[in-house]
Amino acid sequence: MRLTLLLLIIVTCCHCTTKKESTAIDKAGFKTIHFVDTSRSYKPGTDATNYLHYRPIDIDVWYPADASAAADSLLSIHDLLDLLEKRANYYTASNAGNGLAAQIAQLFCNGLKCSDSTKLLSFTTNSFENAAAVKGKFPLVIYMTAFNGMSYENFTLFEALAKKGFVVVSVSSIGSFPGDMTMKKQDLMEQVNDAVFALKTLETHPAIDPDKIGIIGYSWGGLAGVLLAGKIPGISCVVSLDGSEFHHYGDAKDENADFDNIKNSDDFKNLHLLMPYLRLESSPATPTEKIDSVYNFSSEHTNKTQRIIIDSAQHEDFGCMSLVVKASGNCNTGTRYQTILKLVASFLDDHLQNANTFSNTLQQEMNKTIHKK
Repeated sequence: MRLTLLLLIIVTCCHCTTKKESTAIDKAGFKTIHFVDTSRSYKPGTDATNYLHYRPIDIDVWYPADASAAADSLLSIHDLLDLLEKRANYYTASNAGNGLAAQIAQLFCNGLKCSDSTKLLSFTTNSFENAAAVKGKFPLVIYMTAFNGMSYENFTLFEALAKKGFVVVSVSSIGSFPGDMTMKKQDLMEQVNDAVFALKTLETHPAIDPDKIGIIGYSWGGLAGVLLAGKIPGISCVVSLDGSEFHHYGDAKDENADFDNIKNSDDFKNLHLLMPYLRLESSPATPTEKIDSVYNFSSEHTNKTQRIIIDSAQHEDFGCMSLVVKASGNCNTGTRYQTILKLVASFLDDHLQNANTFSNTLQQEMNKTIHKK
């Protein structure tokens, strides 16, 4: 993954069915899993003796953990960004990732005019690495990251969901060799197929309830997420966080052409989501680009849609990093991300845990921080 494309992420900025009642979900555990999909080649011009010949897949998992998790296993932001450094090197067979954690931390701080890279890198998450898991069978949430994004972009959401009894599997945005995501259909489908492979590998795990699976996608990951939903039978619900399945046609002619190529493909044209679909949208006070028209995904491809506008929200507000940067620098974090988190969690509660809370959450927030579209 080339450094310049990796840094594009900056501008995009359980109910437990079998667990013992005495076991409380107290913490969010975290682990990484490395897969190799031998049905797909990755690095051109190599044979099976090369470690990058077949498609590598690294996923990050947040899961319900119990109170035995040790405080010294808490991850820092540096730990999460260090995963990006290591994977950039691994996926390119180079040293392209060296120093990336510090560079990204500085770019976040400069862009938000808050905190500094030292404070941000040392900021402690609530993710306990390799913590003991709560025993039981839990709903699975598959998260598709934004363009060239990795799981740290929304780890706060994952921690909250793990504590509510969900297993969250985050699938990074990695295209064809050397890993750069582009807006071409081929690269988009690499991320989709990574998720399909991960799900097929994990769905028989004793902690996963295969009948309770939801999908969340952020930005470009929203587009990947709806395509994923069309490939996996029995998905219970889909959440789009300002996803790119609603394409904004404007002056970027190449991007428009790439989206049209995706839109006209069989994967997209034949897509019709029968499960509940929630879309949360930004509503910036000052638009950053001229928009000629918007492709309305829901009118063509869904029949159980709810579209919610988050008042005054920017696109980057749907990831947690702007909130974390501000928190590390003691700046005002606002409430938009917490509103987004609350809506997502209650929607998943409804459709994966039969909680019937989403309508009440909507009623509480309606016309105060959100409105329907």
